[in-house]
Amino acid sequence: MLELKKSNTDIEKEWAFVRDMPEDENGLTNQHHGVSRQEFEEKVIPEMLKQERGEDMPDWMVPQTNLYLWDDDQIVGQFRIRHYLTDALRNGAGHIGYFVAKEFRGKGYATEGLKQTLKVARGIIPEDEIYLRVNKDNPASLKVMQNNGGKVVGEDEGHFFVRIPKYFDCGMEKDNYWFRYRAGAIIVRDGKMLFVKSNYGGYYYMIGGGVHLGEDSKSCIERETFEETGVKCRAKRIAIICENFFNGVGGGIDGKECHELEYYYIMEAPEKASFEAATDESEKLVWVPIDEFQDNDIRPAFLKKELKGVIEGGPLIHVISDERNKA
Repeated sequence: MLELKKSNTDIEKEWAFVRDMPEDENGLTNQHHGVSRQEFEEKVIPEMLKQERGEDMPDWMVPQTNLYLWDDDQIVGQFRIRHYLTDALRNGAGHIGYFVAKEFRGKGYATEGLKQTLKVARGIIPEDEIYLRVNKDNPASLKVMQNNGGKVVGEDEGHFFVRIPKYFDCGMEKDNYWFRYRAGAIIVRDGKMLFVKSNYGGYYYMIGGGVHLGEDSKSCIERETFEETGVKCRAKRIAIICENFFNGVGGGIDGKECHELEYYYIMEAPEKASFEAATDESEKLVWVPIDEFQDNDIRPAFLKKELKGVIEGGPLIHVISDERNKA
């Protein structure tokens, strides 16, 4: 059984593993190579635990969690999570570094270890992506990262820079097709509804975003609403289910044939909440009067007709919207 465990689980085996790790292999340094058993217990372990808590560190360091990958009762690798990025880490080693002992390489340990480490890292790091770096002469490690969803986003003379999304949306791309499972928020106040005004063409669309793998649509829209507005709202009921087909405009979907499955929820917001937070890419939050829906470019276009009814208490509706061939 493969399992990640923190430092100070089994000092004897951790000491033997760290002692034998190279001083520097593929960019992962080990300042404790050859350390004595006594020094490891009395100095190294306390330092690792302090570093995880962010205590007594120089200004240039960040907190770091040290994890060991165990296969039953044997340590096969070490994985390190740097809790946030400095400029040096952002342009260098990133969030995660790891080492698998030579005798265990080529057996899937690194891929599984990184997979488990990513789960831990997602609960620690504040950034939207997990940053990694790999030496160009280490294709096996690059493959490990790609097996875990990593994409090469840049390079320098000796390294590839890899990014892994903090969370994966329920979606896919193939050829020129793009699909996503999305949730949207219907937030109404004083006869107006809150929209996002897009930078691409000036049209309006509902607050929301992609449902993450393992997440339900209700939890998604409550999370997305808070992320985009800074206000914690409650999803009262689902109002519209939409199968939406359209031609992508702008950003990563530009020119693609897009297909979204969308769940739109009526949201309940605190009475005195101030919806002033900025959304991604400096797009703006805008209140649009319900009586003026027909006069504005709201997308998908069917919403201009259907939203008023569900806002006024109408039943759940299912819509198939196809705007791909419209001028």
